[in-house]
Amino acid sequence: MIRAVLNYIIILLICTIFFASWSLDAYSADREITINLTNFSEKDYSRFISPFLPLHGYTFNINHIQARNIANPTIGIINFYQGGSIIDKTIFCLNSNAFDNNGNSFMFEWDISKGFFFNNRKKEAFKFTTEMIFDSQESDINAAFAKKLLESNNIANVNPIFAAGNENITGYEFNYVMQRSQTYLAVRTSAQILLAIGGGMVQYFIMKDVNMVDWEYQYSWNDAKRRVTDTWWWDPNMFNTNTLYHLYAGAAYYQIARSNNYSIMASFWWSFASSFVWEFFGEWRERVSGNDVVLTPTLGAVTGECLTQMAIFVERNMQRSFLRETILVILDPFRYFNRALDSSNAGDMRVRLIFANPIQTAVMNGVR
Repeated sequence: MIRAVLNYIIILLICTIFFASWSLDAYSADREITINLTNFSEKDYSRFISPFLPLHGYTFNINHIQARNIANPTIGIINFYQGGSIIDKTIFCLNSNAFDNNGNSFMFEWDISKGFFFNNRKKEAFKFTTEMIFDSQESDINAAFAKKLLESNNIANVNPIFAAGNENITGYEFNYVMQRSQTYLAVRTSAQILLAIGGGMVQYFIMKDVNMVDWEYQYSWNDAKRRVTDTWWWDPNMFNTNTLYHLYAGAAYYQIARSNNYSIMASFWWSFASSFVWEFFGEWRERVSGNDVVLTPTLGAVTGECLTQMAIFVERNMQRSFLRETILVILDPFRYFNRALDSSNAGDMRVRLIFANPIQTAVMNGVR
């Protein structure tokens, strides 16, 4: 019995070693890649470069040059160059070139706006570039780019680049748009809704003399238990309060969610949850109003979506001007603010992927 178990263990170890050696990283000793980093500091390397490189199978060199051009690609060499644009000091350039698995040379050229959240854009550009380069080592650059184009939501406005005098595509130019994570959007939506509720509570207590007629509970544990167990009621407040004010609040909750890239239905549920929170905590001393819980998100969703679509229509059909911006702020202030916030993070990122014919590259290198 023991001998049989040992035999199984030996077979398992042999299989493990075989599959481990078979599935080793492509960048092993026989395919070691040299990475030339031009104008990168040690700080840049540790912050932007090191996190996205393979764990092994490469060496790197750090160089500093004054020229804007990077070295010509060579088999087994990946060149990265960073520097500012000669024409515009507000633009940062990140260039790279390499060969794919089929021996085709290609180059990435990034123009990245500086300013707020510049490091985020720089990190994203290097991440995208390294992923494309190392994916191309397994197939080819066309397949790697096609796959990225299908999977990524960051690539927009793709335009082919044609060779002079013929119809051959020599590359692509596109915008790279940074996307916020779902976690970030959920946190930002919650924070903005809580801020709106907080503003409503300030206004609620400013008008305490009007609102206190509906107060039935004190801030105590006993009344907290009563408030949970008591039945909801039909709030007989003034027409303006139960319709216009709650409609505006529901529309605000809805537009906050919509401005954070949530769908119509998801934004409705955000508005419903916000109304629920307001009834239980914002109006703590009042009995929960059933009509407010239902009408606030329902009317708010209808009104909020109408205002959102009107803002989109104005944005698409009016020339940029002070009047246009004012109308957008009035119709959908949360969308205007969040788009400005996202724009400061995403900035302007223009990318060019340029292909080079391998025969042409070999001839040019030979001539040089």
